[in-house]
Amino acid sequence: MENDTIVAPATAPGESAIAVVRLSGPEALPIASKRFRGRRSPERSESHRILFGSFLDPNDRPLDQVLVSVFRAPRSYTGEDLVEISSHGGSVVPRAILDSLIAAGARPARPGEFTERAYRNGKLDLAQAEAVAALVRARSERASRAAESALGGALSRRVLELDRVLVPLLAEVEARIDFPADVDEAWDGLALAARCAEIAAPLREWLARLPESRRREEGLRVALVGRPNVGKSSLLNALVGFERAIVSELPGTTRDTVEESIWLEGVELRLCDAAGVREPVDRLERLGLERATDAARRADLAVLVLDRSDPREEEDRAALALVGDRPLLVAWNKSDLAERGSAGAGVGAPRGQVLAEVSTVAVRPGGAEPLRDALRASLSRLSSGIPGDELPTTSARQEALLRGAVEALDRAEAGLRADASYDLIAVDLTDARRALGEIVGRGVDQDVIASIFSQFCIGK
Repeated sequence: MENDTIVAPATAPGESAIAVVRLSGPEALPIASKRFRGRRSPERSESHRILFGSFLDPNDRPLDQVLVSVFRAPRSYTGEDLVEISSHGGSVVPRAILDSLIAAGARPARPGEFTERAYRNGKLDLAQAEAVAALVRARSERASRAAESALGGALSRRVLELDRVLVPLLAEVEARIDFPADVDEAWDGLALAARCAEIAAPLREWLARLPESRRREEGLRVALVGRPNVGKSSLLNALVGFERAIVSELPGTTRDTVEESIWLEGVELRLCDAAGVREPVDRLERLGLERATDAARRADLAVLVLDRSDPREEEDRAALALVGDRPLLVAWNKSDLAERGSAGAGVGAPRGQVLAEVSTVAVRPGGAEPLRDALRASLSRLSSGIPGDELPTTSARQEALLRGAVEALDRAEAGLRADASYDLIAVDLTDARRALGEIVGRGVDQDVIASIFSQFCIGK
């Protein structure tokens, strides 16, 4: 890894109250001192001090009044000397500060290079480093808490605990290879197999919970389905609070999927309105129906919108068919017009599939609130199997390694029960240890590390 000094914006570009430019490396303090004018220079400052002064361009003309935060190695995020310059926001001043620092000798940082240096300098392990990116990308309070827990070392500690339990088991197996006459007879093959199963059990339980957990962390997909003109688009607009979808009395107005998010109980609900379900009249409407079908199949929760003033059970059942076995809310819309037609008897959805039925009037103020309440109540039903203290993962890489560890332990257990060669069993247990170790960065290929950090944003 280069040992030069890197610089990058640490805040997103655009209009803002302040912007932060981050500088890290062996020349961070001298380079910042070249451009800063205040009562004390960064080079002469103690660590963890904030300096006020002017920041200059390469021609020594003032760019802005700034605050300069000084962090000396190793007491910094990267483990190197690090300086953060806080200026007014916008695009002009932060860019000029960045250019001035580059002219003074800093190099533009690659994506994730600050966190990569923190990892290589022992400030974070690889699981914690990935948690940094997960925290930045978090789309819900739960995702943020999970990433913060992993950043604090919860994931790493659990992985290392499991690894420590694996070590004596592997030692016992290897002793039977090298010193078969001296092994403890109480630990026969079946006892060792049971130990493998005990180690794999919490990992298996953890993996079983991940799909539900990820839904909660990444947001729930909610598909609004129904035949044309039942009020799906009106309900979407009422839920999000503005005219997101075009509403018209003409059937087939919605051809493409329309998506928007709302937040309930700290969870993002990604609402999707799609074409009404009917026999398509042209190729464009057929494409819209295909997208509606795809949205329903990918949804975590479906809302079947029915017209209480004009029930058409056969057509409504066709809409229900798109939902499959997904959890379902039934919204009887246009309930204020029910006297103009029969209220209808439903569409025959299985009792256990329907979480709730509500009456709505999408075009009236507050008329969608019963559906909002039902969505809020459904969150606890959909996440009832997710404990609050779940062990978090923050990347697909970590999940794949956990699965690899379980598969290796399963092979070892099967081999022990079948009285297979201890040499093969030792290989399986070593594979399990290797998979767990790679989660925290032990034995990870350098190309893999580079790929992980390349997915970070610049400045992080």
